[in-house]
Amino acid sequence: MALREEIRTENMWRLMAKLTPVAVLAMSINSINTFVDALFIGQFLGEKALAAVSLAFPLSFLANSFAAMLGVGGASLLSIAIGAKDMDTQRKMFGTIVVLSVIVSLLLTLVGWIFAPQMIAAIGGKGEVLELGTLYYRTLVLGAFLQIFAVALNMLVRAEGKIATAMIMASIAMIANMILNPIFIGYLDMGIAGAAYATILAMLLFSIMSLWYFFTKRTSYEVDLNYFKLDKKLVRPVLTVGISAMMLQVMFVVQQIVVFRLIAVYGDDWDIAFMGVCYRVLILMLVPGFGFASAMQPVSGINFGAKDYGRVKEAFWIFTIGSTILTSILLLLFELFPTSVLSLMLPGSTFTAEDIFNFRIMLAPGFLFSVFFMGIILFQSIGEAKIAGIVMILREIVFFIPIVLLLPLWYGITGIYATPVIQNICVFSIVCYIIWRKFKQWQIVSDEL
Repeated sequence: MALREEIRTENMWRLMAKLTPVAVLAMSINSINTFVDALFIGQFLGEKALAAVSLAFPLSFLANSFAAMLGVGGASLLSIAIGAKDMDTQRKMFGTIVVLSVIVSLLLTLVGWIFAPQMIAAIGGKGEVLELGTLYYRTLVLGAFLQIFAVALNMLVRAEGKIATAMIMASIAMIANMILNPIFIGYLDMGIAGAAYATILAMLLFSIMSLWYFFTKRTSYEVDLNYFKLDKKLVRPVLTVGISAMMLQVMFVVQQIVVFRLIAVYGDDWDIAFMGVCYRVLILMLVPGFGFASAMQPVSGINFGAKDYGRVKEAFWIFTIGSTILTSILLLLFELFPTSVLSLMLPGSTFTAEDIFNFRIMLAPGFLFSVFFMGIILFQSIGEAKIAGIVMILREIVFFIPIVLLLPLWYGITGIYATPVIQNICVFSIVCYIIWRKFKQWQIVSDEL
């Protein structure tokens, strides 16, 4: 059965079971990489270096945000084009994403290299932590093109439903990073810059594999390998849809900058390092949400392109249920064994009762994230990026900023960790309402046909 027809007709539970495991593994790559980086830095270089990387961590997401903009925008349009049998869009998407990757990565590299000290200082870096953070980020940003290019192309591979292929390439890059980290940091004694170089080389390998995939014509659709232009008919919708995905990453960066700035005010270097570890565990826990959403994207896009709204709704509910179950299992494990998890990145440290409480309360609303992720990806995959953008602004600006500024006035650092609880309950309610409205509109359209 052709891939398009399988996505159009296969039983949705079987389709989820087929697509989701590899999608979760594929989406685990970045999370596991950041977790591994922190693990080796904590083991080899200590608390100061871990605090420095924690401050640079939000800035490293800027490359992810550009990759998401191009990858999600291109993937959404490609999925819809496959469903609608739009051959012109299918042929030109690869070249369009390549050219856009070059442009945005050059801009990010230039700005990141020049202003790295000011950006790390603005987040809360001082003294040795500032110096180490600047060195790490300046080294990392040299590989911005490789990261944006590789991740964006990988999303195009997922968009045609070949999630297993995308996962294999991403896994090889992840394993390379895991192998290179201890070699560069420990054996070659390259210090904190070694972690950045390990990531860059892993992304180089990732980029080479992605190019091999397209130039050996392994896609299920026709690709024009001589087309490297910026066609307004493609660039505008790619950026329109992709900006909402970029906003999700950018808003996360803004959130972390605010958080680490407040931690620097209410705490010390230990608190910065501890928050950095908590963020990495949180992201690792949310991998199922990202993975299920990634698997749902081609299913939603291709069926929406074929105007099968009932199947789009079915995909949303089934993938959301699966994601919520798996995320809740991980949440339970982290809540039950916090010291074991935290000790991996902060070996030999003594955690206070307040540290453990803060860790647990920060992760507590994790089971609500699946609906948020699925809602965002649903609207991105059907080309309605404006709704996704509004939801993200509400989540990260309207709700988060006022709450995180007010709670620490009464509860100190604990107030910062408690902010996500209130924030995510509010956003969960709004997303549920918006999705209900959209499904009701589709039902009216279906009844009229």
